[in-house]
This record gives sequence, C-alpha cells and structure tokens, in this order.
Amino acid sequence: MKISELRSFFYTQLASLYEKQEIDAIFFTYIYYKYDISKHRYFLNPEVRCEVQGTRCDLKNLANGCPIQYVLGKTTFYNLEFHVNPSVLIPRPETEELVENILKSTRFLTTFGMTSPSNFEGVAPIYRSRGSLYRILDLCTGSGAIAIALAKNINNAAVWATDNSETALNTAQKNAALNNAEITFLHHDILKDGIANLPDNFDIIVSNPPYIPQSESINMHKNVVDFEPEAALFVPEENPLLFYDAIAHIAKKNLRTGGILYVEIHEKFHFELSEMLAKLDFKEIKLWNDINGKPRFISCKKL
Repeated sequence: MKISELRSFFYTQLASLYEKQEIDAIFFTYIYYKYDISKHRYFLNPEVRCEVQGTRCDLKNLANGCPIQYVLGKTTFYNLEFHVNPSVLIPRPETEELVENILKSTRFLTTFGMTSPSNFEGVAPIYRSRGSLYRILDLCTGSGAIAIALAKNINNAAVWATDNSETALNTAQKNAALNNAEITFLHHDILKDGIANLPDNFDIIVSNPPYIPQSESINMHKNVVDFEPEAALFVPEENPLLFYDAIAHIAKKNLRTGGILYVEIHEKFHFELSEMLAKLDFKEIKLWNDINGKPRFISCKKL
C-alpha cells in the first residue's frame, strides 16, 4: 500500500473520534515508529509503499479509542524513549515543563539547550557543593518518566522512585534500563505506608500524583477514561488533595533543610494546596503556569 493511501485509511477509520489535525498527529507518529518514515520524508515521497501487515489490527484498536502510545507500546518524553502500557499513564507535555523547571532550578542545562537558569524567575536554585550528589525522590513514578529524565540530565544525581503498583514499577524499571539510567525503585503506597520505608535527607522531592476529581471523567476523551489506569488519574470528589497531604508530610520529614518539593497540580486546587503547604511551615511557596497559562505547578522549600 502507498503511504498516502494509508493516510487516507487513517482518516476514514478515525474520523468519528478525532479532528483532522489529531488524526494527522496520530498518523505521523505511527509511521515514524512503525516504518521509520518521518513527516518530512512522507511529504518528499508520499507514494512510497509500505508493508501494512498488522496495521489493520492497530487501526481497529485506534478506532476503539486506544491511545496511539499504547498501540505502539512506546512514547517520547523529554527527548527520551519510554515503554508505555495500560498499567502506566502516558507522560504528558505539561510534565516535561515540570522536569524542565527542576533542571533549571538546579542550575543544569537540559539536552534541549534551554534558557540559562540564571534568567529563570520561577523556583529558587538549589545549591550544592562541587561534586556532591543531588538526592532526588520521585513519588508516584508511574512509567518512571520524571525520575529517568532527571537522572539523565543532572550530573551527580542519586535518584529514588516509588509507586504503589508493582506492574507500573516493572515498566519503570524497563524504562530505566532502556535509557541507561540508574534509579532505585521502591514499592511504596504513600497513602498507607507513610514514611517508614523511605530514605531521607533529599534535596528534591517531586510528584505528579492523581489529581482529577472523579466527576470530570464525563468530559474527558474515551482514549483517556477507557484505557489509562483509573487509579493514576482520579481522586475522591470529597478529598481532591488526598495525595498531596501524604506527599507534603513525606517531604516535611524526608527533605533536608533547604530541600525543595515540586508537584504538578490540578489548576482548580492550587490555592488550597498552597494553604496546606503554608500550614505545614513550608516556605517560598511558588506557583507557576504551564505553557497554556494554567496554574499547574507548585514548589516550596523546607526550612
């Protein structure tokens, strides 16, 4: 089949679920990973032929709402490749922004050559003596995306990552091996296990926990609600800061003096979380927006 014909087939099969622009994004992602055909190469030669064995099955799954990342079994996060499956959330671009800001705050440049951290007006930089290790803990790690991205981009980083799901940890361990990142993984439920099983004296604790109220599921696309792990998405309507309360108490004990907690948060609850952190005596509480202007991230310091 010509690759241009395959594109038309994607439009036909997915038109009931997605807008044309989204179908194009899915199509170009698919042919890149499946046939090693970039978008640029496609437009240079749309008549090139490709072997479509297995593609009909993939398209059937896509037409049923399965995310392209699960169909392919992989995705890209912060310029790194990750295995993904329905046991873990698909890493989002917004979470890349969280990683970027942590990297800037530690005065390290990312592999993307971002703006110099000295010009960054968000969270305060973390100072360490030359050659000493940054001790980093990623709570609710899922696929391991945050932990691995930090380990790959911060020199002298010792990174721990936890999750309450053994299947998620298994995926995260595979991703660490795939990216040659040294991570210490711990099976830990922050709602039940508290802080007893965790090391301490961390410079950085970071988390992107579940934070979507269950009621919002009715307005979400089926490719999220029907396929991504519910436990990693939703929180009880009556207690949307459930995980943040646990995370804050862990950070209160397990951060070193001067250490910083970073979290991704629902845009509706940033004020409530700021108040919670202030009551726990965290200082320098800072909120910053994502690329779409939504208040999505909070950092604070233990003094």
